[in-house]
Amino acid sequence: MHIATVIGPTGRLNLTDTGAASSAAPPAVPLLLVHGMAYDLGVWNETIALLRANLGQNQRILAIDLRGHGASDPPADGDYTPDSCAADILAVLDKLEIPQVALVGHSFGALVVLATAAAAPTRVTRIILADPPGDFNYLPPSVYEAQMVPFLAALAGDGYRAAAEEKFAQALEGGTPATRETTIARLAATPRDRLIGMYKGMFACDAVGAIDRILVTPGTQISAVLAPSNSWPFSLHVLRPQIATTVIPETSHWLQLDAPVPFAEAVTAALISQ
Repeated sequence: MHIATVIGPTGRLNLTDTGAASSAAPPAVPLLLVHGMAYDLGVWNETIALLRANLGQNQRILAIDLRGHGASDPPADGDYTPDSCAADILAVLDKLEIPQVALVGHSFGALVVLATAAAAPTRVTRIILADPPGDFNYLPPSVYEAQMVPFLAALAGDGYRAAAEEKFAQALEGGTPATRETTIARLAATPRDRLIGMYKGMFACDAVGAIDRILVTPGTQISAVLAPSNSWPFSLHVLRPQIATTVIPETSHWLQLDAPVPFAEAVTAALISQ
């Protein structure tokens, strides 16, 4: 696995690439993994090893540091919306001359892969959403005003750290102590502007609209691997029940860390299903 740098719309984008072993068989469609808030491509290290074992050494797997995360440059304009991150993904695919790709996105990264496929549906063969957020446009306005608006205000004020830790603590319920410790440490190291930008982008994202545009594209499949808590009225698979789902028990939002083997098995099954 080697590290590559691609110049995207707003700066350098860091990624890892396993490449594909030479083989007489036709190479599989490359797989690109996209992390969520407060992490970087390193969150996928164990997943990549397990997927290579499951899918074979001829499976090319890439992982990217989203803008402003890991070794990727932050955008000068502070734009962390899923659409802007999707433009980065497409720039990487163009630079590496990858015509088609399968995408796995965790959390905020799930919104990024949906935005990528909605922008270029013929370039994406499969989408696997790893515990994606819901579509907050489907929250009742009174709930949004009572919960989301104060939360964003707290992030911008003196209560920033406490508000962020409370939100992450809720998402960590059901997880392992190791996942909790690592995630809280990652959160503490994440600059406030990244979190605010991503939360604003997440709350405004038209995820269901992206799904609807993708589902009308022949040959593109969407599935989801979920933690047990992902069962809200505004969950994507609830709003669009045609999305095939797998629930991994006893996991937090960071299910690839809590249960790496079952998670990799679920992704493998989704990739090879017809």
